[in-house]
Amino acid sequence: MASADPSTATGTTARSAGHSSPPSNLDQRFGRQDIYALRSAVAAHATRLGAGTTLAEDLVLIAHELASNVIRHGGGTGRLRLWQYDGVFYCEVSDAGSGFADPDGAGRQRPPQGAPGGRGLWIVRQLSDHVDLRSGPGGTVVTVSLALDRST
Repeated sequence: MASADPSTATGTTARSAGHSSPPSNLDQRFGRQDIYALRSAVAAHATRLGAGTTLAEDLVLIAHELASNVIRHGGGTGRLRLWQYDGVFYCEVSDAGSGFADPDGAGRQRPPQGAPGGRGLWIVRQLSDHVDLRSGPGGTVVTVSLALDRST
């Protein structure tokens, strides 16, 4: 999935939120062995930052799907950042894999019923208010946003 410096990806999100560099309430590198701990950390941080049960669960599922993609397709290790600013949660996952052939189309269509995979990004797009996916030969950065007011 990402560029060598994933903080450049959040620059767009941060500038649109009025910041040059967003605070990262959770910044964690991960690999295959870290998925359970990563899910727990996202749940704990989301709750601490004001997410209700449904929003926290959505953030955990989004983080899990993106991290699973990093492990399967993005070189096996990545970085997750989670923060909340001005009523919006941001979750950014990056890697140094080979990237997507079609980043704009990735996850936009529901995979066929019998397909063995391909649902992760589709699920992420269904749960998120906005998905920014940048990808190239140096990796991928996916930044999703979810409004806090959807939390219950």
